[in-house]
Amino acid sequence: MKSATIAPTSGLDAVPTSALSDTELTDALASTFEARRAIDARILSLTGEVAERSRNSLGPAGLASRSGCTNAPALVAEIGHITSAEASKLCRLGAAISPRLGLTGEWMPPLFPHVADALAAASLSLESASVIVATLSTASPRAEIQHLDAAERCLVEFAAEHPTDPVRRLAIQWRDALDPDGIEPREAELVESRSLKRFLLANGMKRYVLELDPLSAGFLDAAIDASVGKAIRRPQFVDSEGRLADGGASADGATGSTSRDVTVDEYGVSDECVVTDEPSPATIAQLGADALVDLARHAAACTSKAVPLPSATIVVRMTLESLLSGLGSATIDGAEQPISASAARRLAADAHIIPEVLGAASEVLDLGMSRRLFSKAQRIAFAERDGGCAWADCGRPPSYTEAHHIEWWSHDEPTDLDNGILLCSRHHHALHRDGWQIEIRDNVPWFIPPSSVDVQRRPRRGGRVRRADELQVA
Repeated sequence: MKSATIAPTSGLDAVPTSALSDTELTDALASTFEARRAIDARILSLTGEVAERSRNSLGPAGLASRSGCTNAPALVAEIGHITSAEASKLCRLGAAISPRLGLTGEWMPPLFPHVADALAAASLSLESASVIVATLSTASPRAEIQHLDAAERCLVEFAAEHPTDPVRRLAIQWRDALDPDGIEPREAELVESRSLKRFLLANGMKRYVLELDPLSAGFLDAAIDASVGKAIRRPQFVDSEGRLADGGASADGATGSTSRDVTVDEYGVSDECVVTDEPSPATIAQLGADALVDLARHAAACTSKAVPLPSATIVVRMTLESLLSGLGSATIDGAEQPISASAARRLAADAHIIPEVLGAASEVLDLGMSRRLFSKAQRIAFAERDGGCAWADCGRPPSYTEAHHIEWWSHDEPTDLDNGILLCSRHHHALHRDGWQIEIRDNVPWFIPPSSVDVQRRPRRGGRVRRADELQVA
């Protein structure tokens, strides 16, 4: 691994943060994060060398043993005053990006050379590097070397432009593309690890800690998200002075607050009675808890077939080849981990499951200028393209969003896929309030910020993180 160069401090370092302009503040934070990445790279390089000099084969002559520590992580934790878990992560990552000593005594390149180079260039964060190394390591025993190299290179390039959460999601896609035979064993292991633990708290509340495999979590998430999404989009009526008709509070807790970004022309309501899509006074966490309780109440005292929650739809995405053969993987909304194709096929008979065969075109989705509102089929297509709220790194599921026209609907601006996008309430309001623009390029939404946010107005990629099977493997 190349030696990291620590970026020089800026002349703004001596200026109080409160005296910085918005541009100076964000630029200073960006340069500081870059300096931090350089320091982290140097720590990893040193930690990797500590691990190499403390390897088990050296026995008592190892550095950690001679320092009175049981192993390299213990020595690193002692020197850095950090936790054992953090020290272990640093040692594992440091070893993965450091040159290796071969069986015959020659030095070999690092296991993850692209990660090592990106860390040395201060373009990759410690968190993203750890995710890439840990995730690809699980696929490496059965994957071809050139495919692993392509996956690592792709993930490093992606991580240079995105936060760690979408990097993790893409890394999982690559892992399963490289090692499709490992999906079912991992799936079975997760099913065996399911658990529910209950704790009675001192204040009388009860805490539930539930761990579910991706498929089981998909069913539960669909039910909860349908209920929460309905509550978020529930119309609330306010008078001409902006007060809620029932005297309640708005989403931000202020009585009578409403969003004026919801225009009269688009929704067809008068100024005397504005319908707002602001959430209810309850928080998202409270609405989710209410949804679970409603499910329990229905199960405990069911006198009819009416379910107390809105109808929930689960979309299972898989290739036609996987559908026919039962081999490979499938994905479901809200779950980062995929499910096996065989598990997806078992779900095909469930009336609440929509198998979305990628590449098939069995339904007309572009409705031209014949109607104003988007259809359910189009919303499913939006969910496939956008993954929920299309705003970059938002993460809200499809049930929390509404389909919005990019250009104002008219007989000149059609209701089709190129003129629609899924946005949550918060980002829909931000779009209109701050003057963002949206472009759909090759079925990918791009958000163009106003000059007040970015003077250069550089487009930001939104939508779903690309799947590994959509990328070219060298």
